[in-house]
Amino acid sequence: MRVIVCRSSNFAQFCNFFCGAYHYIEVIYLMDENWDFLLSEFRRLGGTADNVCQKEGENGRGIFSVNTSLKARIFTPSKLMVKKDDIYLEDNKLRLKKDKEYNQEVRDFFYFYQDNFSWGSGGKETTELFEKGLSLFNSNLKELIKKYALVDLEKRHKGKWDNIIKNQFLNARAFKFRNSSFVVPLVELVNHKVRSLPYIISKDGVSSPNYPPSNAEIRHSYSIMSPLNRFFSYGFYSEETIIFSVPFSIIIQDINIVCKGKSLNNDSMKIERSDNKIILEGLPIADVNYPRLPYDYFDEIFRKIGICNIPNDILLKIFQYNISIRKKILDESQLIENEVSKTLTKLILYEINLISSQH
Repeated sequence: MRVIVCRSSNFAQFCNFFCGAYHYIEVIYLMDENWDFLLSEFRRLGGTADNVCQKEGENGRGIFSVNTSLKARIFTPSKLMVKKDDIYLEDNKLRLKKDKEYNQEVRDFFYFYQDNFSWGSGGKETTELFEKGLSLFNSNLKELIKKYALVDLEKRHKGKWDNIIKNQFLNARAFKFRNSSFVVPLVELVNHKVRSLPYIISKDGVSSPNYPPSNAEIRHSYSIMSPLNRFFSYGFYSEETIIFSVPFSIIIQDINIVCKGKSLNNDSMKIERSDNKIILEGLPIADVNYPRLPYDYFDEIFRKIGICNIPNDILLKIFQYNISIRKKILDESQLIENEVSKTLTKLILYEINLISSQH
């Protein structure tokens, strides 16, 4: 066995070169120098990175405490945040458009970060594998996903492939800040975890949650989202605690109730009324933390629109309809043989089980 220590930032090229010559190679990629340099520049430019390191954990590469007896925190100031729309591809690297107002220090920092820790350090490859897996779905599955998951894969994959990958990569990593989408260096490296605290947004920037000292990976919650939406938005399986209905239309007391099938990010009810039609933005149909939520939410909707004496089996029919649609998606996804379809199958089974447990 040969042990090769590599300090080159071009890890993929290095591996390809040597793995072509040797069958058994262990490659040790020492990122310490790059990580130390990144943190020093980050701090010099106004960022906070206290007691943090990047390493492999159960869920892949993530952020951990260096000293588990001390608090860990990352704060990215707004001056180091980059608008998603200001980023373009140049020689397959993420770069900032020349006409945008970023000083050279910020540009240099962003390029080093993207090349060594984000896009250029597995982000591009991971995104491309996921999108290629989606592109292999058959036409029936794509049509079901378009109609019920509200994701048009044909439209998503239209255009130059490199730009498709770039766009999906950035969409999955963007943070909402001052009504725009931004890439937030370092905070972006903190992975999602269900039932964790959300990241903190202030007028000055974005920071990781204020956790006590821990030896666990530092993680935060991206947003409220169903497993199906999380899958298509971020490219991974996650046992989210809430499920939302797919689109449907039912008639109750001569009123057409239409659900758009969207996720709801807060407790507000988005209801439109036009003559004898009621349009709901979305409807929660399962919640691990609050099993009564679908029933209470449904009752509140009809209280607001003034419908009394709702048939007891209406919500049950909505549950059953949602399960039947997911079973159609499940049947089609099991016909595809790749890792992406296997993940879709896994999350659909999770959603079906969670919806079934609500009644």
